[in-house]
This record gives sequence, C-alpha cells and structure tokens, in this order.
Amino acid sequence: MKKFKFLLKYGLMKRIHRKSFMIANIAIAILLIAIINIPTIIGLFGGDEELTELNIGIHSDYPYPITDDLSSILNESIEGPDFFIVEDVLTFDPEAFWDSDEYEVVLDFQGTPEVPNVLIYSKEDTYNQMILSIVELQLIRYEFENYVPLTYDFPQAPDYEDPEAGMMISSLSTFLVLPLFILITMATQFVGVEIIEEKSTKAIETIIASVPAKIHFLSKIASAISFVIIQGGLVMLYSLIGALIGGASAQSGLTQGMDGETLLAFVAEVLPNWRGVLVVAILFVLIGTLFYLVIASLFASMAVTQEDYQQFQSPLMFMLLGGFYISIFAPMASGDGFMKVMSFVPFFSPMVAPVAYASGYISTLEAVIGLVVTFLSLIALLYIASPVYRVAILSYDQTKFMKRVKSYFRKGFINHKKI
Repeated sequence: MKKFKFLLKYGLMKRIHRKSFMIANIAIAILLIAIINIPTIIGLFGGDEELTELNIGIHSDYPYPITDDLSSILNESIEGPDFFIVEDVLTFDPEAFWDSDEYEVVLDFQGTPEVPNVLIYSKEDTYNQMILSIVELQLIRYEFENYVPLTYDFPQAPDYEDPEAGMMISSLSTFLVLPLFILITMATQFVGVEIIEEKSTKAIETIIASVPAKIHFLSKIASAISFVIIQGGLVMLYSLIGALIGGASAQSGLTQGMDGETLLAFVAEVLPNWRGVLVVAILFVLIGTLFYLVIASLFASMAVTQEDYQQFQSPLMFMLLGGFYISIFAPMASGDGFMKVMSFVPFFSPMVAPVAYASGYISTLEAVIGLVVTFLSLIALLYIASPVYRVAILSYDQTKFMKRVKSYFRKGFINHKKI
C-alpha cells in the first residue's frame, strides 16, 4: 500500500508542479470567466439596436375607447414622441400578421368586457408582460359589474422556434461537452505519455522489479483520475468566480445582454434541474474517465515509443471524438432516439448521457442505468486489461499493431490461468 501511495503521489505531483499546468489553468480561468460574462461584455461594447417605436394594433368590439385609454397609459410617463403607437385594427388576420411589418404587437380582444379574453400576438416579447398588466389595469378601471378576471394567451408564429431551446443546446455544449472532452483527453494523454516515458527510458524495469505490475497499473490510473478531480474542482472554482463577477457587474448597473441575466443565471433558468444534471455529469465524468484511462494505459503498455503510442491511441481518440460530436450535433438534428441509445454505450455515454439527461431525452432512472452499465463495463475492462498489462509493460516487441495486440492478449490470459 505504501508503494501504491508513493507512485500515486509522485505521478500527481509531477503533473501539478509543471509550468504547463499553471499556464493552462490561467488560460482556462480567463476564458471561462469571459464566457460566463459574455452578456456583460456584449452590453459594454454594444448589443442590439434600441427600439425607438412599438406599433400596437387593437382589434376589439368592446363598446369602450380601449385604444385611446391604453395609448394614454402606455405613454403617460414618456416625454416627446410616443414610444407606443396604438391604433385600431378593423380586421385582423393572424396569419398575415407574422409576415407584415405594420405592427409589432396586436391585441385581439375576444369575449365580452365582463368576461374578457385577449390574444397577444407579439414580435417583441420584451414588452409582453408589461402590456398585459396595463390591459388588466384598464379593464378593472372600467368597473364592470360581475367582472371576471382577464384570460389571455400568447400565440406563436407557425414557424416559431424557441430561442431558449437553441441557447440551451449551445450552453449544454459549452458547459458539459467541451469541459468533459478536454478533461478526459488531458487525463488519457498524461497517463499514456508517462507510461511511454518510463518504458522508453527502461526505467519501467527498475519500477516493476520492486512494485507488482498490477500496483503500477492502478497507481497510474489513480493519479490520472486524481488530476481530473483537481482540475474539475478548479474549473468549478473559475465558474464561481465568473458568476460572482457577473453578479457584481449586474448590481453595479453595467449594461447587460440577455435581459440583464448572466449566462449561468440563464442556464439555471432554462435548466431548473441543473443540480441533478451536475451530479449526473460528475458521476459520468469520473466513471467514464476511469474507463478511458484503463484503455489508454493498456495501449500505452503495448507501445514502445511515442510514435508507436500515437498509432495505438487512435481507436481511443475516435471513441472520444465520436462521443463529442454526437453530444453536439445530435440535439441539433433532433436525434433524441439516437442519443438515448448512445447513452447506454460505455464508449460514448460519458459525454452523451449528461447532455441527453439535461435535454430530457433520458429520465433519471435511465441515467442511473447508463451509469451502472458504464461501471460494470469498467470492472470487466479492468479484469481483462490487468493480465495483459502485466505482460505488455515489460515487452519491447515492435511487430505490427494487430499481431502485437493478439500476442499480448493470448500471453496475458495464458499466464493469468496459470496463476
């Protein structure tokens, strides 16, 4: 156990004390804080053009001057030219409204003044709630007998696409897929390069002489996953700092994009179950990274040089890139069924399942099943890889790729059976 702890600590400190680790984290911190505060940056350097007029049409058969009354209320606190141009609409075609530039908003009053209902057709969602509140206030001012509170609806255009859904997909890709891909890729590269470095300098012979190959194998994986945990914690710390900066800038009165929200606040609003998503993502990162690390360590033990390892790790990189691209492009292509299936495939689930769960493609139970499948696959992979690693780590065979793999697997399991 002491030897395992020594190898674990040595491997971890070797990574953390490098200048490249400090430089990379400075760059990650700056980039992450900037991404989280994109709304503030957009607000500082200019955003959308300010709306100077809002043309509102009123379609009503009520025997009251509701058009004039609403115009007075909407513009009573505005000096100069009217911001809200309120006009009567004699005939209203809902389908033609979306293609017309005449009005930004049309209020279609239905029912009776005592039992009112209004359909609010709007191309400028920013003012919807304010206009609705003023309409309710004006109807109450008329003091109808037996008045029933206003009912309302916001009809959408036939080709309407929820902008929050697109933003959510983009946010998920940014906050889940990309960090997962970077962390897993860094961990697999580190463990592979370290094993190759020891093997190419023949230092591995001295290490294995005093430490069982199994302990060496597990220590490499443990040090790499410890690095992932530390790096993941730092990423969360940078996100917290970015959120605090965004909150401070909002309180100080700096111009904000996205209706005054920070990016994290927007993601939290779009994903009410963000805590569950975060837990699922962390569990898949830990188990999935372990799964990939076992494969990377096995391939590194079979390689002899850095160039050799690049050839061996190609299948691993294809798996990582496959999960990365599925997570990004499948939601955009409405591939919910495909993502659901890939969430149960251990080679892709570490990156696909968190996005599928956040998007609602899989339930909590299905996410748990995906975790269990990935974990059981990890156990099976450890059982298969350990004896092969024991044989390959001290071998300097440079035959062809597939021939070498078959030879190591055959020797590993023959020796395992003898033991």
